Amino acid sequence: MKRKFERKYFFIIFMIVSGFFIFIALGNGFWRESAPYKIDSVEINAKLDEQGDLHVEELSVYILSRNNRTASKKLHLSYPSVLKSYSVEIPNDAGFVKEISSSPGGFDARIFLEQEVSEFVMNTEYVISGVVEVGSDIAVLSYRFWEPNSDAMTRDISLAMELPETIISRLTEDDISVRPFKEASFEIEGNLVKLQMKSVLSNASGEIKISFPKSIANTMPNAVNTTISKSALRKEHESAMFQQAFLSGLIGFQIAVPFFVIFFTFILFGIEPQVKSEIGYRLYDVPGYLLNAVIKNPFQEIDHNGFLSTIMEMHNSGEIQIGENTISLETSEKGIPTQQKWALQTLKSLRRNEDGSIEIPDAESDAFSFDEFKEQYGFWRKHAMRVVKSGRFYEYLGSTVMSVFSILYLIIWSLILKFVFGNWQVYLSFPDESLAISIVLYVDWCLGWLLLVLPKNIFARWTPSGRLFYMEWKKTEKELLSKQSWTNDDIAKLVALGHLQDLISNRKRVSDQQLTLLRQLQRLEMIFNKVRP
Repeated sequence: MKRKFERKYFFIIFMIVSGFFIFIALGNGFWRESAPYKIDSVEINAKLDEQGDLHVEELSVYILSRNNRTASKKLHLSYPSVLKSYSVEIPNDAGFVKEISSSPGGFDARIFLEQEVSEFVMNTEYVISGVVEVGSDIAVLSYRFWEPNSDAMTRDISLAMELPETIISRLTEDDISVRPFKEASFEIEGNLVKLQMKSVLSNASGEIKISFPKSIANTMPNAVNTTISKSALRKEHESAMFQQAFLSGLIGFQIAVPFFVIFFTFILFGIEPQVKSEIGYRLYDVPGYLLNAVIKNPFQEIDHNGFLSTIMEMHNSGEIQIGENTISLETSEKGIPTQQKWALQTLKSLRRNEDGSIEIPDAESDAFSFDEFKEQYGFWRKHAMRVVKSGRFYEYLGSTVMSVFSILYLIIWSLILKFVFGNWQVYLSFPDESLAISIVLYVDWCLGWLLLVLPKNIFARWTPSGRLFYMEWKKTEKELLSKQSWTNDDIAKLVALGHLQDLISNRKRVSDQQLTLLRQLQRLEMIFNKVRP
């Protein structure tokens, strides 16, 4: 059953397309795999001296792709850290380093490479002061060991941080926090804190914080006094952990809950199985468009067979006369039902003869416009649908449940999106899963909008009277089809139920006069096939 393509579908398509661009944005980290270069591995060795300065040496393996001839290295420090010195070196035969900018807050360097180079090792050394913060009740070593690289994804980062004996002897794993949490693993080995990360997205950074007694930091001349405290550090850690757990939970909700809601809504409130029963009553005098909407199209949708049946019924009641080539109006429009008035208006939009009769034009004729006919038929269908839906054939509780759920679903999706864009560090703690997460969010986006269209057509339930009406008329349909001959009223009902072509082909049970009527309805049907949206 084809549906009219309404403006709301354009809106849904727009939302799906716009959601695709959001999907691309969320999957940014994955697409960075095909960036001009990638950093295949990074080995970082750091040492905290007795003065409170951190001496760092990095070895990074860069792999170039396509014809790219440049790479970059950056270090941006956060308060209160200060850069004291640095150097960036690559092999002489690979290219040269050109300094872009530097300051106490860090540096940006650009590397220009020779044409034949496809892989090279970068050696970076720097000294940072102010990494040790002395607070009210605790001292904290804060070191951002990896900076976001907008050009590439980085893989296999390892950090070995050597600490003074006074610190390492009193250190436990509970005193160490790492961001991002999911990808990083660490251990204490001898006088080293060792950390491993298998991948970091282009927009992500890695940071480690080590807390130790305040009395130890008081002996370090380059330690900086700040407002940091145990409670603030614990709260920051718990907040970050909660954010990641919250995002994981919401994504899990988006994946699992819709399937359960859709399944149980259909079971509890959906279309019931047909029940064969001899109990009930016959409603033989119901109009054809009602049978068409409830029996042939059991979602209360009227198609052209309902209109053809209405024309046949008007002929049977003497309001119009269907001849071999024309349709004559035998009565005024006063006193007839509204939907029949609109049916007459639809017929009048066809070719009119001088005597006032209506000629059904050839559907293949290019000289005749059926635009007005299509418009008038839309008005008739609209009014007929009002009558159909005023009957208690379906209970729409399931549709209401699904509509409310789909709106709630989109609200939750919007919260996830706001949370993701507002907390890139949390989202980017899923580097290798970023594409999968993006796909899930995009599918959820599409599903939320599609559910706003589907519920009223699927998640409905027969009312007791509606189910009885359906069962009795399905039985009556079989009885009508088994008759040896049909009355004009029988034919009107069978046309409504979609049997027009079967009636025309069954010459033994159709009289010549009835065949003439059916041929004219067939010509109208051909027009409907042409103007169908």
